[in-house]
Amino acid sequence: MHRFMLLLLLPWMAGCAGVTLRPHAMDHAVRVEEVGLTFTPDGAGALTLRLDVENPTFWDAEVTGVDFELRLDGRRYAVGTRGVSQPLAADARHTLTVSFPLRSEPAGSTVTPRTWRVEVGGGVALTFGETVRLLPFRAERFLRLPYFRPVVTEAD
Repeated sequence: MHRFMLLLLLPWMAGCAGVTLRPHAMDHAVRVEEVGLTFTPDGAGALTLRLDVENPTFWDAEVTGVDFELRLDGRRYAVGTRGVSQPLAADARHTLTVSFPLRSEPAGSTVTPRTWRVEVGGGVALTFGETVRLLPFRAERFLRLPYFRPVVTEAD
């Protein structure tokens, strides 16, 4: 009887790549360990994220990308995507560091450093053959940013 039940379940499980038996496992598979945000006096900057990524499924997979949205004091400042290629075995964890270039208005040394509420959210793409699952993440930090002057867009 047990063998018959197993034979019935195998086709169902084979068609469900990326499925886990733990509720909400995909929603909690990525943890933001560090958020780094730096700018230089000439306006060049970078957002660096260190993410703890878990493969919560029964299948070996590959991390194939990271996307993000950056908000400063509640206002959307930047979005971006970075392709990566990192194998991740079933039930394994890996620390992934990604960096995204940013720009701000050149500030020289005239901008007084101030503390900003930095919110970053996005997703890590976990690929199983042809199936892709997006593992969400979100973090909020208060960071003191020297040399940062938000880009001012011109009205049409």
